[in-house]
Amino acid sequence: MNIVALVGRLARDPELRYAASTGNAMVRLTVAVDRGLSREKRAEAEQRGQQTADFISCVAWGKTAELIANYFGKGGQIGIQGRIQTGSYQAQDGTKRYTTDVVVDRFHFVGDSGTPQQQSGGFDQSQGFNQNQSFNQNQGFNQADSFGATGNNSFGVDDYGMGDDVFPADDDDIPF
Repeated sequence: MNIVALVGRLARDPELRYAASTGNAMVRLTVAVDRGLSREKRAEAEQRGQQTADFISCVAWGKTAELIANYFGKGGQIGIQGRIQTGSYQAQDGTKRYTTDVVVDRFHFVGDSGTPQQQSGGFDQSQGFNQNQSFNQNQGFNQADSFGATGNNSFGVDDYGMGDDVFPADDDDIPF
């Protein structure tokens, strides 16, 4: 079972791009997730110059990508549910590089999003969005709970496939 749930803050602004060949939206974001250390352990780690958070690379596609790019900014809190995906590519120097990303299936507003839109009231209810709801890329917004429960399984993910939300990336769309 490949299911990931993260709650953290964006380490930088999301990077929205559109595939040259298909026009599909893709956003890359990095989520800083606290390691949950006690005060004493945190103080020790900080004194030694060690990290107290993990920086997780995430990617979202389609409408999910556009919504994240439009309503989240650096420092904004976000809840993410998705899956881990690994890959590799040939770097310009000829070496093979490996990647690990969380592919976002759903996201949730958690506190401040870091953008002026969210601070002034967030999404307009008449548009079908609400600050206290989560977005499920496959089924729209779900009001059941922060990550939504659907008919497929407890995480709302198709048990037997990747769904229609996976878009192949062209070599022209890869930034390296």
